[in-house]
Amino acid sequence: MGWDAAKRMESLGLRLHPVDLCILVAYLLTLAGIGIYFSKRQFKLEDFFLARRRMTWLPIGLSLMAALNSGIDYLMQPSAVIKYGLVLLVSNLSWFLLYPYVFFITLPLYRRLEVYSAYDYLERRFNVGVRGLGAAIFMLWRIGWMATALYVPCLAISTATGRRDLLLPMIVTLGGLVTFYTMLGGIKAVIWTDVIQFCIMFAGLAGSVAVAWWNVPGGSDEIVQSGWAVGSGQPPLPPPWLPGFFGQVEHFFMIPVTAIGLFIATMVGRVATYTSDQVMVQRFQTTRTLRDARQGFLITAVSDTVWMLALALVGVFLFAYFQHHPIPQAVQQNPDNIFPYFLGEVFPIGLTGLVIAAILAASLSSIDSAINSLTSVATLDFYRRIYLGDTRQEQDLSDTEQRRLVSASRVFTLLIGIVGTALASNVDRLGTIFEIANKLINSFTGPMLGIFLLGMFTKRTNSTGAFLGGFVGTGVTLGVVYLSSLEVPRISFIWPSTFGLVSTVAIGYLCSLITGSSSPEQQQWRFREVLTNSCSFRPAWKDAGVHKA
Repeated sequence: MGWDAAKRMESLGLRLHPVDLCILVAYLLTLAGIGIYFSKRQFKLEDFFLARRRMTWLPIGLSLMAALNSGIDYLMQPSAVIKYGLVLLVSNLSWFLLYPYVFFITLPLYRRLEVYSAYDYLERRFNVGVRGLGAAIFMLWRIGWMATALYVPCLAISTATGRRDLLLPMIVTLGGLVTFYTMLGGIKAVIWTDVIQFCIMFAGLAGSVAVAWWNVPGGSDEIVQSGWAVGSGQPPLPPPWLPGFFGQVEHFFMIPVTAIGLFIATMVGRVATYTSDQVMVQRFQTTRTLRDARQGFLITAVSDTVWMLALALVGVFLFAYFQHHPIPQAVQQNPDNIFPYFLGEVFPIGLTGLVIAAILAASLSSIDSAINSLTSVATLDFYRRIYLGDTRQEQDLSDTEQRRLVSASRVFTLLIGIVGTALASNVDRLGTIFEIANKLINSFTGPMLGIFLLGMFTKRTNSTGAFLGGFVGTGVTLGVVYLSSLEVPRISFIWPSTFGLVSTVAIGYLCSLITGSSSPEQQQWRFREVLTNSCSFRPAWKDAGVHKA
């Protein structure tokens, strides 16, 4: 190895060429320009949060896929495949079960309710206290997502350039940029920047697959062999605490990744997303019709499947590549550095900038969606409903009141951006990105989903049961996160959301059995009643989806 190669190995990457830097700067300036362009058109809540309900299926589908995936996947999926194997692809099967649930339950429900906030439903079904709890859990969930998504591209760039000292300045810079254009342009700026970012994400992904495939020394035969061998080097598990059958059960939950465990965790996360996530509810509420919302969902599902499959292939290619090339010790200590290191060592000029832009696009599309949704919850659920006590419909507000709330929303956007940026500066203390994603991001999906399922599908659950179930479920989730974060983990990091869901539903329903059924007025907001009896509209599955003028 020559002096130059040794120097590159020591710095863990190459410096970005001016061409790559120009690509990145042009991309970031474009995002800022979109925010400024749409800022002149945001005067009412319907403009700022719902884009006047005029979006069609294609931009919604592309933007939602970009919003619900992020640069986390760029680093997480290849390194996780190298560590755990192709068993991770079992998560794609969840779309088949998710399809009928989304088509015939959640999309018709929210289109019928015409709510600005998903947690408005919880007040109608239970009371304002449960609405506040659901909104609070959502904010914990999405702020964690935002912080992780902001940390990831900065980690990739600092690793690819060998400049770890740039990590914190980049987090602050990107956090400030995404907060700026989201604050100015509202949901419409978010959607159209996400469409651009979707295109960049897939262009960078195609380049990543091509370059990684080209650099596998043994060609297709070695790729096939690597596919079988990847993920086979797992360390032994510690002995269980419990004896006999209970010890076997404990042992199962200690295994880091199993096919059935991953499928369950993915289903919980995705059902929660399409039931109780303000990012999803708000995005689909911007569509003109129910049909647009459904077609947008199909675009999201198909593109997400392709996205995850391609990233898994990149992981296999990297595994094969590094069978023939030494990996620096610093990269071996943190698997999340593998792809950025490969990017800095192998990718040609120009394509390096495109892929880094793709990682930024994947991350910023998640961050801007999270910020806008967090802003809508902070403004509508906490500030307007709980703090001001205003129960009027948004269309009943005067123009002056609407402008005042839009101004307040921009202030909340700024505050949320500052908090998320501060948290992003400390994300790396929680482990690998794959573990962070399950501990910090997905863990809150279980309690959130449990509250909504109790409200939508049970007759007996009352507000006391729903509140207590959600509160206890969140505590159980945090306890499982703690046990999975011990130096010798006592449970796998994929289980927090599932345990949170089960405990929320169990505690909520049992408490309601003791304290009495919900009132008939509350029961009319169950899923069946909303779509058949309590509204004057036709059943939503027969509805063409035309929005009421």
